[in-house]
Amino acid sequence: RKKGRCSVSLRSPSWSTVSMEWLKSVHFYRKVPKDLTEATLAGGTISLISSIVMAYLFISNFSSYLQIESATTVMLDESQEKKIQINFDVKLHHLPCSFASLDISDVMGTHLQNVSTNIVKVRLDSSGRTMGRAAPTPKKIAHAEAKAVNVESIPKLSPEVDSARLKEAVKAKRLVLVNFYAPWCPWSRRLQPVWEEAYANVMRTTVAGDVLMAKADCTGVGGELCREQHVHAFPTIRVYRRHNHISHESYVGDRTHEALEQFIASNVYDADHGEAVEAGESEVGVIGEGCGVRGLVLVNRVPGNFHISAHSKSHSFQPGKLNMSHHVSMMTFGRALSPTMFRLLPEDVANAHNVLANTSHIATGQNTTLEHYLKVVHTTYELRSRRQLDTYQYTANSNNYQDGGSLPAAVFSYDMSPMQVVVKEEKKSFASFLTQICAIIGGVFTVTGLIDGLVYHGSNTIRKKMELGKHM
Repeated sequence: RKKGRCSVSLRSPSWSTVSMEWLKSVHFYRKVPKDLTEATLAGGTISLISSIVMAYLFISNFSSYLQIESATTVMLDESQEKKIQINFDVKLHHLPCSFASLDISDVMGTHLQNVSTNIVKVRLDSSGRTMGRAAPTPKKIAHAEAKAVNVESIPKLSPEVDSARLKEAVKAKRLVLVNFYAPWCPWSRRLQPVWEEAYANVMRTTVAGDVLMAKADCTGVGGELCREQHVHAFPTIRVYRRHNHISHESYVGDRTHEALEQFIASNVYDADHGEAVEAGESEVGVIGEGCGVRGLVLVNRVPGNFHISAHSKSHSFQPGKLNMSHHVSMMTFGRALSPTMFRLLPEDVANAHNVLANTSHIATGQNTTLEHYLKVVHTTYELRSRRQLDTYQYTANSNNYQDGGSLPAAVFSYDMSPMQVVVKEEKKSFASFLTQICAIIGGVFTVTGLIDGLVYHGSNTIRKKMELGKHM
């Protein structure tokens, strides 16, 4: 090796160094030394205001991001169900349960009378308090064999009574039965010969002095008495005990002279109606007795109605005396929702789910039918958990009219819409939220930068012109 000679080795830059230099070259936001910038009072004020604006916009967008929104679409109803369930609770203030009948009819020719399946009837007093459950179907009454006889030729042995005569008879007798009838009523005409035969037989017994079987023509001299006793169905047989001329006990046993005679023999010395009621021979009501009808019915998904009216297979009714005023506690369509499920529904859907709830409808005239027109729409609510709630919304329009000679009713007419409303829960995506935040920050910075520059350069220009004016 030769002395005085040195060697130099040249090393190439490493890959990491080259990468860092390249990253520096693509820096979009190159920094300006602090001593080359100038802070102003106006700029600080603008910066503070922009910070407040950005904070407000961020909080409002973050709150919107946390909220769940609902998207509504309308489409043809694709439901394959052929029937729909109607849930209801209706209180009729002046119609006893023994005469209340729920009937269903629709445009397909369906006509069901006195439906009792899944129906509960509750007796109500004049104040609306519950008196106990009523029988789902009226008791069948056996009638004497019908004979083609001239009613006018039947001897009228039993006495006719009015209000004054009834009071006298009740004071004098231990047991009084009064047949409230109307000559035009076929059931009254059928009972008349049976009543007269029973009267004649009782008058020949040893209890004749303690018993009176009388009758009252509600279209004639007994009209005032019928109004006092609140008799609207014919024939009605009232039972008076304990020398009390105000009675709420009605005979509901068979309409044969044997049954009437047996009832008198068993009750003439019985001051209490308990045994007769227990045996099903009589029932006790109150003045102004009403009926609560609740339950559910399955109907075809076609236009139709269900209505509550007076009906009996052994009575006739005087139309002008029936009052169909009622209170609707609940009226919904579809399967009943639990309280938890109901709380999940959007407010607008929940408000239209039970529109008639807690509404009262009063008949203002005689023989007045109260009708409700319900337009029903199938509604599906899709939760974010992919769970679905199927329910129905409806609108209601109520009307009343006098129905001529027909019996009045409380009518609920329904019509199914061919459309379906789908309400779907939606939440804003995080990407959308992030995009909005970036837009807020960038937008506010850009706008405030423009305002700051305008204020800064504008103030400098004005100041320079003012200085130039002083020198001149």
